[in-house]
Amino acid sequence: MFLKRQMPAIIAISVGLFILFGHFINVAPVQQFVNNDATQWFDIIASFAIFLGALNMLKLQVLKVVKKQRNWQYSILAILGFAFAIFAGFFFRGANYITLTDIEPQKVNELVRYISTIKNVEDPVQLANGIEGSLASYEIPKIFISKATAEAFVVSISGIANDVNVGAKPWGAHVQIEGSLFSWMFFKIFTPLSSTMFALLAFFVASASYRAFRIRNFEATLLLVAGIILMIGRVPVGELVPWWLVSTLMVFGIGALIAPLISDKKLLFGIIVGGIVLSSGLGVIFDWSMAINTPAILSFPNISEWIFDYPTAAGSRAIMIGIALGIIATSFRIILGIERPF
Repeated sequence: MFLKRQMPAIIAISVGLFILFGHFINVAPVQQFVNNDATQWFDIIASFAIFLGALNMLKLQVLKVVKKQRNWQYSILAILGFAFAIFAGFFFRGANYITLTDIEPQKVNELVRYISTIKNVEDPVQLANGIEGSLASYEIPKIFISKATAEAFVVSISGIANDVNVGAKPWGAHVQIEGSLFSWMFFKIFTPLSSTMFALLAFFVASASYRAFRIRNFEATLLLVAGIILMIGRVPVGELVPWWLVSTLMVFGIGALIAPLISDKKLLFGIIVGGIVLSSGLGVIFDWSMAINTPAILSFPNISEWIFDYPTAAGSRAIMIGIALGIIATSFRIILGIERPF
C-alpha cells in the first residue's frame, strides 16, 4: 500500500518543491538540474507515454477489426497506416543519393539535362554554375527512394564523371529529408488528409457559428455584430462597402441600443431618420466619398482591425491569464498532494 499510494506522492511532492525552489536558488548544480536534467526526464517519460499510447491505439483498432464492430473497415486502414509509418521511419530509410567525383568540365551541360529529367530545374544556368564550382565532388540534388532507382540513374550518366557513388542518408535524418519515403508519406498522404479534415471542419464551424450567433441577449447580439464586421472587414469586398451604408448601419445599431429606453416608437423612428439624414449630410459636406476624407470609423477594414487589436487582444490575454492561474493552482495542488493524478 505504501509503494502504491504514499511513495508516488512523496516523489511528486519532493521533485515539485525542488524544481519550484530551484528557480530561486543561484547554485550551479541546482540550476543544471532544473533547466536541463528535469526537462530531459520529462522528454524521456513523454517518449514512453507516446509509445504506450501508440500501442494502446493499435490494440483498440485490432480489437475493433477482430470483433467487427461498427466501421471496423476504417480500422484496417488505421492499422495499415500505422505499420507503414513504422516501416518508413525505423526499417527503411528510402533516402539514397548520388555523389559524382571528378566531373568532366565539358559534360556539365549534359549532366544538367540528365538532372532535369528526374527533377524540376527552375534555373538550368544556376545549376550549371553550381556544378562547375563543385567538379571535384558533387551531390546530385535528388533523393531516390529505392537504391535500384539510384543505380539505374547512375548507369544513364556513366562517363560524365570518373567516379560515381550511391549512398544513403543517416538514420534519423532520413525522416526530415525531402524526397525520402517518410517525407513522401508525410507530404503525399498525411498532408492531403489533414487538409481534407480541416475542409470538413469548416462545415461544423459554420453550424456552430449559426448556433452561437443566434440573437438571444445583448452578449449574443454583440458577438453577432462583431463577427459580421470581422468577416466583412477581412475579405476584399469589405473595402468596397460605401461610407453611407456603414453610417446607416451604425445609426440602426445605435437605435437598437436605445430602443428599450424609449417607449414612444414615433420618437425612436424620428431619431433614427434624423441620424441617417445627419450622417448623410455630413458626408456630402465633407466629401466622404473621397477615400482620403472618409473617417476611419466608417470603413469595415478599419473597424475590424480595431476590434482585432483591442477587444480581441484584451479578451485573449484575459483567457491566457485565467489559464495561467489555473495551471498555478493545479500545480500547487499536485505539489501539496491534494490531487494525485499520478
